[in-house]
Amino acid sequence: MEQIITFFSIRTEIPDKNFKVFFNTLFFCSFLPYMNSIIPVLPGLFFGFNWTGIAWIICLMMMIYLIFNMTDRPLFPLVNWIFWVIYLILALSVDFSVIGLQLTIQYVLPILVGIVASSFTYSWPKLFWAFQQFARLIIVVFLVFAVYKALTGYSPHMASTPMLLYVMATLSLGAYYVLQQKKYLIIFLILFLMPFLSVTRMAILVFVTSFVVHFSNRSISSKIPYAFLGAVLFAIVFTSESFQKKTFYDGKGEISDLSLNYYESNSGLNTNGRTAWQVGLEPGLEKNPIFGNGPRSDNAVLSELAGEDNAEAHNDYLSVRYNYGWLGLLCLLGGFASTFFQLLKVYLQDNIPLFSIMIGSTLTLFVGFLFFMYSDNILKYTIFFPNYFFAMIGITYSVSRRGLAYL
Repeated sequence: MEQIITFFSIRTEIPDKNFKVFFNTLFFCSFLPYMNSIIPVLPGLFFGFNWTGIAWIICLMMMIYLIFNMTDRPLFPLVNWIFWVIYLILALSVDFSVIGLQLTIQYVLPILVGIVASSFTYSWPKLFWAFQQFARLIIVVFLVFAVYKALTGYSPHMASTPMLLYVMATLSLGAYYVLQQKKYLIIFLILFLMPFLSVTRMAILVFVTSFVVHFSNRSISSKIPYAFLGAVLFAIVFTSESFQKKTFYDGKGEISDLSLNYYESNSGLNTNGRTAWQVGLEPGLEKNPIFGNGPRSDNAVLSELAGEDNAEAHNDYLSVRYNYGWLGLLCLLGGFASTFFQLLKVYLQDNIPLFSIMIGSTLTLFVGFLFFMYSDNILKYTIFFPNYFFAMIGITYSVSRRGLAYL
């Protein structure tokens, strides 16, 4: 407790005002969707937007402001993502719709975040201050989850909250592996309680996988015992009653019943309707496999199936293929792959402890991002995960090329 008080009592003066505006915007926009959970009397909609929509719109406006007020050249690898951005814009111009415009902005916003993040110089005080503010946000979000779980049995933003907590969990693991301080491992385990108690299955897999493969752990030999511990952790989760009931239609199954193909028919797995959504999208996938059916065209099909105004495929690979075709998906995955291997090259050359935490955690987030894309629409959860992911990419590129500053 004393260490926690000391951590939050430290005051760091950051003279770079745009730096503070940038990170405070990220944290505030992640906090905003929880406002009507903290203050239930607040309306669910504001000018026709829910609080999540308001949050990413605020974030967009602030990123545009900061881009026009950058003092240093951004070092974000835009060339890696330019084909994806151009493809999005061309697809929107060919088949324009308001809902398609919204989707395009949501997909582009994290890249803008990465550009702004890469325009700053970084130092230990700056990174400490940013981590300190992020920790405050995570504590509030986790307390909201704990209170709602205890009182109601569910948590606000049950799908997206594990993604936000996963960013902090990854950074904590990075600090644990580099600094060898057990308190960071305890933080990871505490954050893991959220997906475990909520039985958010992909989040559970991502947390456990990252525990084993985290890039900040450079010792190959030590990954063996961590893999064993990860397997034990997964076994505890798998055999829990809540996991069994949510995962298998008959409420009970074995590990051998699991399949890499989430949509495998007759597997006995409960996909929460995802198999029906895949079947519903198949005609469109076959009709326009190369270029897709247009931005957010999947909404019409999925809404009819779900009986709602808006619906999601809960699989970004499937959604991007339907809307933008194989060409669009290749542009997106090309951005991931080229950026990952560029960072991996830097990772293999640099072993400075603080930077090792940052770049190791960033590389690990790639794994989590690609996993989450298979079971959810994480690309649209800009303020919960993609913004932080691309911000960390921007930070690592800036630090690797500019070095750590003193102020």
